[in-house]
Amino acid sequence: MEEPPLKYFEVYRSIIPRFEDFLMSLQTMQPYWMRVNTLKIEEEKLVGRLEKKGFVLEKFGELNAYKIVEMPVKHPGATIEYSLGYYYIQDLASMAPVLALQPEEGDIILDMAAAPGSKTTMLAELMRNTGVIVANDANFRRLKSLAGNIERLGITNVIIVNRDARTSSFGVKFKKILLDAPCSGEGTFRKNPWGFRGADERGHRYLAEQQKMMMRNAVRHLEDGGILVYSTCTYHPYENEDVVKYAVKELGLKPVEVDIPIPHTEGVKRWGEEEYEMHRECIRIYPHLVDTGGMFIAVLAKK
Repeated sequence: MEEPPLKYFEVYRSIIPRFEDFLMSLQTMQPYWMRVNTLKIEEEKLVGRLEKKGFVLEKFGELNAYKIVEMPVKHPGATIEYSLGYYYIQDLASMAPVLALQPEEGDIILDMAAAPGSKTTMLAELMRNTGVIVANDANFRRLKSLAGNIERLGITNVIIVNRDARTSSFGVKFKKILLDAPCSGEGTFRKNPWGFRGADERGHRYLAEQQKMMMRNAVRHLEDGGILVYSTCTYHPYENEDVVKYAVKELGLKPVEVDIPIPHTEGVKRWGEEEYEMHRECIRIYPHLVDTGGMFIAVLAKK
């Protein structure tokens, strides 16, 4: 089989720890991870049902997260339990931004780029279907998958809207906002190495400008003392630490140090001529740390 195109990632050799291990991880396909939907079924009961079918599941720590080691079907969504909404296929790294936001029952939360609904549905589960989640996506066609997942999982506390996260008003302010911004998607490489496109320097800068516009709009909708979680599934500092630096220096947000129960490193301290003072408060998840995709997370508070 043809080797996946790893040359693209050489630019990150100086910032990714244990870089050779990172490259090795990119040469293996990313495993499926799943999250039990405890709104519909008890965790142990579902695990028992799937194991009887021939699934081999590996639980991650104390989280409601399982790596699918073996399965009797070609895709983990090809079961009656999936159709009934008993579980959701979601990478472990994708769960991290929700854990960083620390949703609680009764919260009113804005998810600014929600489709297809991985993080929205996880928020709803942790909130036990209480409070309100405003789930927005600018792409109307993607809202179909979001609505489908919400219905399948039995979620009742979500309002779906179709607005431009860069400029649109959402009418009210929120105590908690999740901005899982559209990005160059480098952290999803293992899902489809041969279909991966990534971005060049110009592309990263363009995406960063879009992300900063979303960040600026998010701050407009954040209550004083509120928390905003910014995340991407990519590695380039322009789309990550640089956007956080903009939020701190230009928008007056304060970086908050949080810990999550998923192996990670801190952010990048320097990239080219840019220095990032708040790198210690940033979180980076790499595939060689925990057999997942990649993710960047920063928690920011409005003073």
